[in-house]
Amino acid sequence: MRCAVSVPDLDLIPGAISGGADMVEVRLDLTGYIPDHTARETFSGLTVPLIFTIRSTAEGGSFAGGPEAWWETLLPCIPYASYIDVEQGFAPLAPRVREMGKILISSLHTPAMPAHDALVALEAQLRSFGDIPKIVVGPGSEDDILALLSFTRNAQKPIITSIMGTGFRYARLLLPLFGSFLIYCHCGTAASPGQYHIREWKEFCSLVRAR
Repeated sequence: MRCAVSVPDLDLIPGAISGGADMVEVRLDLTGYIPDHTARETFSGLTVPLIFTIRSTAEGGSFAGGPEAWWETLLPCIPYASYIDVEQGFAPLAPRVREMGKILISSLHTPAMPAHDALVALEAQLRSFGDIPKIVVGPGSEDDILALLSFTRNAQKPIITSIMGTGFRYARLLLPLFGSFLIYCHCGTAASPGQYHIREWKEFCSLVRAR
């Protein structure tokens, strides 16, 4: 099971790595534009893979621009990326990213809890332009959590599933046990509500004897 530590500030990257992150997700919608020289100084020689994400306001982030601004924000960071998160709304830009040899995390965040058939359809849509679908939903009940766990277990792999908000945040810990490729944690400053500290994730893994 892999843990990506999300960082809303570049100064948090050393702590994410020393804390044991398998990957670091740089939230460009929160850090803002990173010039070429800063990207080079910050990302060159890091020992873990980097995910670059520009989360839109429509999906719970802070980026309010269009496709051109999205691409301009991402461009200085592409040479250092292993993975790039591309929301469904920016899918037309996915071929550009793929041409540069990057792995695409094709993502969708919704405050609703889709029915099973809708989840299956979403997965297919996301796989049509990305390598690893990421589906983040807003469960409203324990039955919703059970449905999401079942979907994750039976879905084609790799897949990432998670939840929005704090009401059922414990599901973040359970989903990797059922096959989610990543859990997103923090190392001091959460990038999304409900994230666990990487220390808590490591403690959970030791308790369930799963690493």
